[in-house]
Amino acid sequence: MILVTGGMAQGKRGFVERELTGELASGQAAGMTGEPDDGQAGGMTGEPDDGQADGMTEERDGGRAGGMTGELAGGSPGGRTVAWVDGAAAEPECFLSAPFCHNFQAFVRRIVSGEVAVDLAELAEVMRQARPDRVIVTDEIGGGIVPTDPMERTWREETGRVCCRLAAEAEQVWRVNCGLGQRIK
Repeated sequence: MILVTGGMAQGKRGFVERELTGELASGQAAGMTGEPDDGQAGGMTGEPDDGQADGMTEERDGGRAGGMTGELAGGSPGGRTVAWVDGAAAEPECFLSAPFCHNFQAFVRRIVSGEVAVDLAELAEVMRQARPDRVIVTDEIGGGIVPTDPMERTWREETGRVCCRLAAEAEQVWRVNCGLGQRIK
C-alpha cells in the first residue's frame, strides 16, 4: 500500500500517475505485495471506462454516480492510465476495494457524518486486507484554525488517526507539494 498526502490541489494524483504507476506496473514498488493490476479488475485501471460498467462515470467533478473521476494519465513517462475512485462520491464497497483511491479525507467525513457505516478503528486494516497494492491519496486537513463545529473537529481528528494507521501499514508514504513528491517512509 502507498499513502500519498499533501495540501489541496498540490498535484498528488498527477505525481502518482507520473512517478509511481510505472513502478507499480512493473512490480518494483519496494515491499508491495499482490499482483500489479492489469486493467481488467473492475474497470478501475487500464483503458478508460465508458461509464457503463458498475454505474461509474468519468465526470471531472466526481459526480455521485459510482465516484470514478476522469483524471487519466496520458503519455506520462513511466505512467499508465489510472481511473481514480473518489471518496466523496464512491459507493463504500467500490472505494474500499479500488486500486487508486483519492479524496480519502472525504470518505472519512462520510463515515463521521453517518452516511457510510464503516468502523473507523478498523478502516486502515480493512483497506490493507482488501487490496494491499492500492494507492491512497488524501489531503492534509489538520492545519490552520481549529473549527468551532464539533463535527468538523471530530472529522479532522479521526482523519488524522486513520491516516496514522494507514502510514504505519503502508510500504511507502509520500508527501507532495507543488507536484513534487518527498518520500517520508
